[in-house]
Amino acid sequence: MAYIVGSKVVHPCYGAGTIVKIQNKEVDAAVRSYYVISTISRPMQLMVAVDNADSAGLRKVGQETNLRQTLSVGAIKPADDEIPTDLRVRQTEMREWLKSGAFDKVVEVVRRLFFLNARRPLGSVDRQMLDQGRELLASELALSCDTKLNEAMHEIDGVLATMLS
Repeated sequence: MAYIVGSKVVHPCYGAGTIVKIQNKEVDAAVRSYYVISTISRPMQLMVAVDNADSAGLRKVGQETNLRQTLSVGAIKPADDEIPTDLRVRQTEMREWLKSGAFDKVVEVVRRLFFLNARRPLGSVDRQMLDQGRELLASELALSCDTKLNEAMHEIDGVLATMLS
């Protein structure tokens, strides 16, 4: 899919941002076009080759109503058999879901880790995945709703908190 300057996109590893320009750059004697994306969760500009955008997982930001509907799943307590008890299996599965960048998969990671964290403190890897997932969700939600990142994070945390009440 081709994007234009101003397109709101999501990179699976870096979250949501806006394409601020398309520039040509010479690499190894070949000139390639790159999307230059200003991400909202980190003060950085990301460059993604136009011809590799699909394989890199770049996609349009979801619609606000769809994202909020998907996020509402975060309020549902996971069933006992939903979370693998084997640490390696759980972390491998969750890493793959985070890498996909798919909003629904990231919601699942965040939901499950938030629930586990309420039962006992998370280890460093799980904590890192929870934080990364929350950041990915908040960046896409904020860009979709045209709101601030901290407001989107507050909304996500509110949805998750209802799970425990």
